[in-house]
Amino acid sequence: MSQGYAFKDEHTISPQYYGEVGHPHEAFKWLRHNDPLHYVEGLENYRPYWAVTKHADIVAIEKNPELFASEPRPILGAEASTPEIRQETMMEIFQRLQDSPKLLEVLATSTENGLIRSLVQMDPPDHTKYRALTQPWFKPSNLKKLEDRLSEIIKDGLDDMMGDGDVRELDFVQDIAVWPPLKLITELLGVPEEDEWRILKLTNELFAGDDPEMRRSGDDPLSIIDTIKDLYQYFTDMTDARRADPTEDLASYIANGKIDGEYLPYKELISYYVIVATAGHETTRTGISGGLHALLTHPEQMQLLKDNIDDEETVKLAVEEMIRWSTPVAQFCRTATADTELRGKQIKKGDALCLFYASANFDEEVFDQPEAFRINRKPNRHLAFGTGPHQCLGLILARMEMRIFFEQLIPRIVSMELTDEPERLEASFVHGLKHMPIRFQLRQAG
Repeated sequence: MSQGYAFKDEHTISPQYYGEVGHPHEAFKWLRHNDPLHYVEGLENYRPYWAVTKHADIVAIEKNPELFASEPRPILGAEASTPEIRQETMMEIFQRLQDSPKLLEVLATSTENGLIRSLVQMDPPDHTKYRALTQPWFKPSNLKKLEDRLSEIIKDGLDDMMGDGDVRELDFVQDIAVWPPLKLITELLGVPEEDEWRILKLTNELFAGDDPEMRRSGDDPLSIIDTIKDLYQYFTDMTDARRADPTEDLASYIANGKIDGEYLPYKELISYYVIVATAGHETTRTGISGGLHALLTHPEQMQLLKDNIDDEETVKLAVEEMIRWSTPVAQFCRTATADTELRGKQIKKGDALCLFYASANFDEEVFDQPEAFRINRKPNRHLAFGTGPHQCLGLILARMEMRIFFEQLIPRIVSMELTDEPERLEASFVHGLKHMPIRFQLRQAG
């Protein structure tokens, strides 16, 4: 912690504060040392929550879904501050959905989770059944087959990045990092190439809706409803097409998948596409961007990776450290299903507990010198993918994408430097860099 740092509750969750400083490591360090299970109340637009900042506590909570449930509040976000404003907001949402009768019906029958109910929002037995639906797609043996295609996608992207081989400048996040994971997941889903930009735009709006730059309408927080409406329409059309003419892609798997002998309910069906499309690329591009930024700001680690880029074990360890360092998913929430005790404090039934993964990933009790970026860190028990039954379904794919990206990029670098400070997302759910200007020169692939 820097001298003079004064902890404030809002530092744990304010999207604007995340936009200014990145993950609020000073706030988390203060909490780990002074009040590791801290009750936050009185924040404008936020219902009270316990800020969980220790690695061990997050593991214990995630591995006990019976006592700490994902529903009804899986993500900590701002809410309407008074019943009157909530009512007014709901009326505005209903108005915007007048031309979408099926979505209007979903809203009318929704509880606190609103219009999206994916694996993130589910608990057993639903979570178990829905996860099993696509789990075969994400097995190592199946993903291994994707390596060649992924290598092609990344090589093509780096060839474009190289240009004619002269020194160039660009925004690494928006011009480069977004594309390999986006192209791969859209190909897996069966999204046509001409629609990639649409999926990128919609998922940016969905995940970073707190950031005015990423919103469809910067000064309209409810423009997220228009985004969700477009996502529903796009994946409804895709479902109709795949049921009429099934193919081998992941969209057909979802469209024609059945649970207890029935097609997925409409909301859960569309939400399945959404979670695959968003989690499949947004977090990986954040890991790639954060990883390169870490290397550029730690040149001795960049050199160490260059010297050992042909050693697969070194690259795998480096990827894990990049993921720990950047922690793309900042938090998830759990709700206590019964009165219980944690770290000597009384947790009441219905209390929300917010699991801050970036804090866990810098916990001094787990990591030696956590504030040091070391590509050969071992062991590295980070929680960036979560743990327990909700551990990220696509973690093997994410690791593979990052490994291949850096295996290809690092040997091609002639020179590379930041030309300005990167800009960070004003977002405290999925968080990372949104712009990173660099000057570089690349060589042809060897």
